[in-house]
Amino acid sequence: MKKIIVLTFAMSVIALYTKAQSQSSSASQSVSLSLEPVIQISAMTSEDVNIGFNSVSDYASGRESAQQQFKVQSNKGFLITVQTDAEAFSYSGNITPAPTMPVANTLYLSVSDNQTGGSVGSSFSSYTPISRTPKDLILNCKNGGNQLFAVNYKATPGNNYPAGTYTVGVVYTASQP
Repeated sequence: MKKIIVLTFAMSVIALYTKAQSQSSSASQSVSLSLEPVIQISAMTSEDVNIGFNSVSDYASGRESAQQQFKVQSNKGFLITVQTDAEAFSYSGNITPAPTMPVANTLYLSVSDNQTGGSVGSSFSSYTPISRTPKDLILNCKNGGNQLFAVNYKATPGNNYPAGTYTVGVVYTASQP
């Protein structure tokens, strides 16, 4: 009789343990990612470009800048335009009234490296004049986090302007069509 009671007790414990182990519960969630179009362009080299003119030959033939590198990060295809922020250079020097040097036909730009997956536009594979009017620099660029391009400037002021510092802003715009 003791064996039957012990065996019955053992079977009851095993049955309760098995029943407790087979219970389960679960919950689920749906996770949605809301990805908005994003784009960023940044200068990889200095924001200031200085082109020095030290000889008559420099003024007549023009001078080129060092290569200026840019990086674009975009989750969609994009294009890049370029323009200046004014029609004339601002002047800093001792001459009054300040001389007015137009940007058009004085400042030129060339794409010297293009790793964007896009194509160089508006003949920027060689030096092309830039102005306040936006021009397509690189078209049909591919999306990505490390799309690189580089440009060089060339300035040809000629001999008609007095010594001083002439400055204009150049604006690069990366946009997703």
